[in-house]
This record gives sequence, structure tokens and C-alpha cells, in this order.
Amino acid sequence: MSHIAQQRMLPAGFLMAMRGSLAEAPYGAPHRSGPPRPEWLILCRWGEAGEFLTIGRAGPAEGPEDAPPPLGLRPHATLLGLGLAAMGEGDSFLLVRYLPPGLTVAGTFHPSDGIVRLSGPASVLRLEAAGRYAHRRAIGEAGEQRLDLPDPAKGVADALAWRLDARRVPWLGEFLAPGGGAAH
Repeated sequence: MSHIAQQRMLPAGFLMAMRGSLAEAPYGAPHRSGPPRPEWLILCRWGEAGEFLTIGRAGPAEGPEDAPPPLGLRPHATLLGLGLAAMGEGDSFLLVRYLPPGLTVAGTFHPSDGIVRLSGPASVLRLEAAGRYAHRRAIGEAGEQRLDLPDPAKGVADALAWRLDARRVPWLGEFLAPGGGAAH
């Protein structure tokens, strides 16, 4: 394996902060997105082969582009992706509408349809994702929940299409699994 190929491989496990740009659009018209908003994200990859990916939305990213993540960064809304077989450079994940049995995530799980692509070495990791929230709000025994939504989503304000672009930002809470091997 060449040195360049080794540099491009992503670790199978990590936790990192990202500064993203989130643009939302109507559920049935993803091509009509509004202006992007800066957003802090917490990206976590884990599993025996790095097959799980969570994207935790952690709030608005205020200040200059090079500002560090705020202290106490934590996810309030979380998307879950399952690894896909190799699709060119980088690693890809399919966002899911249901948590697998026995799996929990930090923050409130947001059922979604969509795809995520990670590229670059971990030091300059980039994320590109697009999808649609597939949920509506409800209150259950454990507090607020997000319930799956039929497609098409009619008259549900929480159902939106979205696009997310993000880059890694150094963070005190960051963790990279030793070895730096590929997940797939």
C-alpha cells in the first residue's frame, strides 16, 4: 500500500468536532434550500469495522470560521448512519429511520433518509451529507421522542430536506482510534 493511500484512510473509530454549514429546504422540494447556517457537530464512528456513524447537531457555530468549539459541546439531535460498501474515495454511510435494536445515541435520535460521505485523512476530515428528516415530535415516557413519518410528509412542520457540509476542527474532547486503519 502506498504512503498516499495510507494517508487517505480514515480510522475505524473516532470522536471529533466539526464546523458545518446546514441548509434546509421543504421536504418535497430539496432543490429550494434556504441560506446555510453555521452549526457545530460532533461526529462519532464506532463498531467492529467502523460501521456506525453518528452526527450530533450541537448548536449554532458563532464567531469566526477558525473559532474553536465551545466548552461543553454536546449533541442535542443525532442522526445515525450505517456504513456502505466502498463507493470510490472516502467512506459512505446510509442514514436510517430506525435505531437498530439495543442501540442508543446521545441526544434525541432524528430518523432520516439520506447519505453521508467522509473524505480526507482524519486531520482534515470533510463531511458531505444530504437527506430528509423523517420524523414528527411526540412526548413519551422518557420525554421528547421523534417518531417515523410516512413519505410523503404532508402538513408536518418538522419534516425538512437538508444539506450539510462540514470540516474537522481541533477539539479537547477528540479521540482517534490507534492505528488509523480503514474501516472498510
